[in-house]
Amino acid sequence: MIRPIYLLGILTLSTGIAACSGLLDSNEPAERVYWLEPLIVQKSVIADVELPSLGVSVTARPGLDTDRLLILGPEAQLNHYAMARWPDNIPEVLESLLKTTLESSARYSRVTAGPRSVSMDWTLELEVRELFTQASTLINARMVRMVLGGYVSCPESDHVIAMQASVDIGQNRLSQIVAAYQQALNEVSRQLVTQLANACGVTDPADT
Repeated sequence: MIRPIYLLGILTLSTGIAACSGLLDSNEPAERVYWLEPLIVQKSVIADVELPSLGVSVTARPGLDTDRLLILGPEAQLNHYAMARWPDNIPEVLESLLKTTLESSARYSRVTAGPRSVSMDWTLELEVRELFTQASTLINARMVRMVLGGYVSCPESDHVIAMQASVDIGQNRLSQIVAAYQQALNEVSRQLVTQLANACGVTDPADT
């Protein structure tokens, strides 16, 4: 079990909870780095089709551009797990992961992440709108929420892109919480691959 410590004060919990590890503490250095894996789609190669190049960029709403694992608690209090972080800030992490997923789909001649993406045939701009653990009480993390939205620009039109996933957490432990983040990422990645193909018309022969 994980004990939350909110930025505006320390909540004194029962002896049993106090024996567990700390949850939130902005003054503590991050010591545990948690890793997410990209979803590998492994679609069949599209033959005799000139594939477009794709540029991917990801930003985040204020408060979410961080390397911390965040938790949204009662009364809309946004905090983070103590001593735990991602390898980089969330936009950079998701750019890399989604780039790998889209490369694995074999629908694009090249996938580029970051500022160089403006020269690509298609450009995908996404914003992280929700990416945190939701807690129904101060010590009860109940689900991970991941919501991304934006648009893809094709040669002739722009299309809205919107993905979301909610994953229940089995136990209130960081290992279970990170596993829920991975499940949410997998679901969002599947939605992204499908929506891009439908929006701009690149299909896999296996889908027809």
